[in-house]
Amino acid sequence: MPKLHMFYLGGNAGRSNIEVHDIQFAVCDNYREAVPALKAAWFGDADKIHIDGWQIVEWADGYDIAVSETPKTKMPSEHAPRLYFANVGGYRAGQLAEAHAFGLFAAATPAEAKQKALQTLLTDSYVQQHKDNLKDVDNLLALDRIGNFHIRLTPNPHGKPAEIGFQGYLPI
Repeated sequence: MPKLHMFYLGGNAGRSNIEVHDIQFAVCDNYREAVPALKAAWFGDADKIHIDGWQIVEWADGYDIAVSETPKTKMPSEHAPRLYFANVGGYRAGQLAEAHAFGLFAAATPAEAKQKALQTLLTDSYVQQHKDNLKDVDNLLALDRIGNFHIRLTPNPHGKPAEIGFQGYLPI
C-alpha cells in the first residue's frame, strides 16, 4: 500500500550563489515513483535538482500516520488533530546564516502546531526563533498520481519515526 513520503530537495535557483532547499510530500510505494512530481514541483533550475534525503512518514507526534483513498465519512470535529509540517528559523550568536529545522506535528489548529514547533525545534542557544512555514500536510500533498488520498491519524504515544530512507546526494 502506498505511504506518505517526505522529501528534502536541494539544488540551484536562478542566480543563487548557494544551494537552496525545499520539502515536498508524495504518496507512493517507492520513492522513484515520486520523481516526476518532485521535478515538477521544483522551483529552481530543472537540471540541478537532487534529493538530499527522504523518509517514509508513518508516525509523528504521538500518532500513527496512514493514507487512504476513502474519504472521511464525516467532517472531523474542530478539535480533531491534523498533521502539520512546520519549518522554524533562528539565529546563533556569531553566525551570519539563519538556521532551520522542520518537523511534523499533530494539532487541532495551526496555532497549536506553531506552539509545538517553537517548543521543539531550534531551542538550544538560538535567538529570534520564528516560524517560517506552517503547512497543513493535507493541503500540501500532490495526489494526482494515484487519486485522492487522505491522511489518517491514529493515537499511538509509543511510536517512533521511521528510519531515514536515504541521506546523501541523489540527482534526479
